[in-house]
Amino acid sequence: MNIIALNEDNADKYEDFLTADVTENISRNNFYGFVLEQNAPQGAIVYELLGEEGKEPTQAAIRYFKLRSEAAAGPLFDAYTDAIKKEEIKVSSFVIPVKDSAAEKTALKNAGFTVKLTEGDHIIVSLDELLALPIMKNPKVPDSIFALNQMTTRMFRLAVSKCVTLGHKGLCNDLENLPLSWFDPEVSCYSEHNGVVDGLFLFHCLPSGMLTIQLMVALGGNPQQILLGMMRQFVISLEKNYGSDVKVVLDRHNQSSMELTEKLLPRGFGIPVYKGSRQEQ
Repeated sequence: MNIIALNEDNADKYEDFLTADVTENISRNNFYGFVLEQNAPQGAIVYELLGEEGKEPTQAAIRYFKLRSEAAAGPLFDAYTDAIKKEEIKVSSFVIPVKDSAAEKTALKNAGFTVKLTEGDHIIVSLDELLALPIMKNPKVPDSIFALNQMTTRMFRLAVSKCVTLGHKGLCNDLENLPLSWFDPEVSCYSEHNGVVDGLFLFHCLPSGMLTIQLMVALGGNPQQILLGMMRQFVISLEKNYGSDVKVVLDRHNQSSMELTEKLLPRGFGIPVYKGSRQEQ
């Protein structure tokens, strides 16, 4: 068995095992991974290093863990542990879907992780569900809301810089390094008043075709109105640019996104996941 460190040059080779949605992240800042190979991939782990702004990472979040052979777990975790030890990581955490993850659950327990079954932060919704939202009864969008394809690169960089300075990164820990093209230009949108961007509602289209929310933030004086206006713009653009079978992943990653999704989708239930952590040093 061989342990292969993933990088931009070799990640595509393992796309069938990792999925394209996972491999596209290998080129991003602080994303790393290993594949254990014996004629074919027997297991893989992909993780992201996290830390406070301007400081060295202190946490590692396992973003993907899959086993084809249970025997692959030990060597994979050995490689992972050695790698994060060099980075002086203090805590590792993980979230993996429950479906088809019995072997992975056992391997994580054996590797010293706490493991609990819980409701995940992800809610997958359809276009029909979004069109049925109460806010779409009046689909009027304020004149201050625009599709992302109308934003210049300079405006984008200034808005992102402001968000990062204020600690608003959404799901993109590397937000300041992501290009404008990472976000869907048709359904992502922004709010602008007096030439200043005061709201961003950004989505990324995964290779699998699902749209995932990346950042939802209002920086102006009336945040609720800004957020609702951008939500309307998003749903209208979604209907216009995607088919009826499109799926959208909403992530309740912070208090404001949780409050909004609970208000708009009170019956929305997150994907069942296993979640846990372990102390490293």
